[in-house]
Amino acid sequence: MVSETMLHKLLVSGRSDIGLVRQNNEDVWVQLPEVNFFAIADGMGGHQAGEVAARNAIDDLCRTMSKKNASEYQKMTLKEIGELLRKAIRHANTLTFKLSKLNPEYRGMGTTLCCMQFHPEGIVYAHVGDSRIYRLRAGQLVQLTKDHSLLSDLVDQGGINQEEIADFQYKNVITKAIGTEHKIDPSIAIADLLPNDYYLMCSDGLSDLLSTNDIIDILTKNGKVSQAVDALIATANRKGGRDNITVLLIKIEDLDESENIPG
Repeated sequence: MVSETMLHKLLVSGRSDIGLVRQNNEDVWVQLPEVNFFAIADGMGGHQAGEVAARNAIDDLCRTMSKKNASEYQKMTLKEIGELLRKAIRHANTLTFKLSKLNPEYRGMGTTLCCMQFHPEGIVYAHVGDSRIYRLRAGQLVQLTKDHSLLSDLVDQGGINQEEIADFQYKNVITKAIGTEHKIDPSIAIADLLPNDYYLMCSDGLSDLLSTNDIIDILTKNGKVSQAVDALIATANRKGGRDNITVLLIKIEDLDESENIPG
């Protein structure tokens, strides 16, 4: 899919895979190309409640973000978009939390969330939980989001060193999720855009299995974003496919690029 801001062309491809172990896919991803908004959610909870949490959170978020059109977003500042996104995520959290209280089968359900809103002056991105956003720029891969997880907290506190991370048993215990509490405070930040940047959004089914070097190698060796997405998912499955794997990849190009090749 090709989308445009006033200054940039976005080459976009997304895909979700059940993996090799799970019985159902509780990941959800979405793109709203008309307003350059993208999101991923990774649900949790028994009896497919995780899928319900992820889908409801994404749907509610999209309803809010699609109330404005592209020209309205272009007139907003990045800070204003950030505040809109904060309110949208909090509303999605309230809706999901109430749903979990109304139906016993959904009790305790929740979901991670990461999302991005592209603007001519940059991007606004937000997350809750351990679904991640990476940026590849000039061969350097940077994790833009910081996991809301027990592992991340322990690393910050010096309770675990880099050598112990691989064997840590509670790697997937998250400390913040959509729908598990009445109120939520998402992490929101702003970043700039440069031509040839790649922005990778993914669930932990990918990030738990692929190293930084794996991701760099795949993104630099695959010319089209759709090929890169397929390669990322295939590699995660070759390494065990222990969880659902969802990838949304966005490449930035100048709007005046002569070659308009869809992803």
